Amino acid sequence: MHLILLTRGILSQMEDWKALMRAQRFPWKRKNLKTGEEEQDVVQGALRPIQIWEYVFPEESLNDVLGNLQIEGPIERPEIKSISWALRKMLKLKQIPKMPEGGYKVSGYTPLGTINGKPMAPIPANNMYMQGVAVYPIGIKEDITKDYKFKLENGEEVEYNQEGL
Repeated sequence: MHLILLTRGILSQMEDWKALMRAQRFPWKRKNLKTGEEEQDVVQGALRPIQIWEYVFPEESLNDVLGNLQIEGPIERPEIKSISWALRKMLKLKQIPKMPEGGYKVSGYTPLGTINGKPMAPIPANNMYMQGVAVYPIGIKEDITKDYKFKLENGEEVEYNQEGL
């Protein structure tokens, strides 16, 4: 049985509530098909958040992100098919692109670049898949690339044409 809830409260009390919910144990009856006998066990209540996340990254790293999350393309999981379509429309998202023939070109490293004119060391792009965590891709949204002005701590103004992460 699944009970879907919305919660609201003071953060410290919400953490206490979550701990209490995870601590509950319930009798669980099942029939052993080999013996025909009914057995009873104890099972922990599973408090599983249903959350919408937005993960922000540079557009040129799309293959690394999709590949490392093991997302193969426009996945329509049966358990969320109708809601994913509605969420894509409400949030003005595009469908996840289909994985190219031969798979994503996962670099294993973020692209080399510069920080304040100095070469940046490559940063490993780690596997972001974790067993026991269901990731249901909904869609993607591109950032606007435009000219931005920034004021540095020393008062100097700099301008960049960049993706608006």
